[in-house]
Amino acid sequence: MDRNNYMKILRDQDIFKNPVYKMPDRFVTRKTVKVIVENNKGEIALVTNPIHQLYLFPGGGAESDDLFKEAKREALEEINYHIDIKKEIGTLEEFRNRDAKHYYTTYFLAVPIKTNITDLRTEEEKKNGLEAIWLKKDEVEKILAEQVKKVRIGEIGFYNTAFNIVRDEYFFTLVF
Repeated sequence: MDRNNYMKILRDQDIFKNPVYKMPDRFVTRKTVKVIVENNKGEIALVTNPIHQLYLFPGGGAESDDLFKEAKREALEEINYHIDIKKEIGTLEEFRNRDAKHYYTTYFLAVPIKTNITDLRTEEEKKNGLEAIWLKKDEVEKILAEQVKKVRIGEIGFYNTAFNIVRDEYFFTLVF
């Protein structure tokens, strides 16, 4: 993949004050998608759960190379809405030492079209109490900024979530 197409690269040292995981000899590639969904009230969808009590944009691992399809699937699963993708925002590259993963995460901007009748969350998401909430942009901005601050001072104990928080805040500020 051509590095010139990526908006930013994140590594452990960009996320953590004192990284503890050494760079592995090689990384396994993983494609993921994230969706910033804004409704007609100007509210943004976030997902959270009672385990980590943090807020992120809906998204997850891509099961195919059709990233538009994957973004729609993730939104349907996590916020229970069919969406219309308005644009691809960009892709961010990450090297996560702990799991030796090289992520390519593509962000999309979308609007909800209609709610889905069936709960499509995965069994793990249901077990963890994953739920969607809709907040005004200024509330989202404040929450993301507070979470990034907690990451920077070492208060977030969830490794992958810390990456996701920094990444989500970066893309939110690009769009809004």
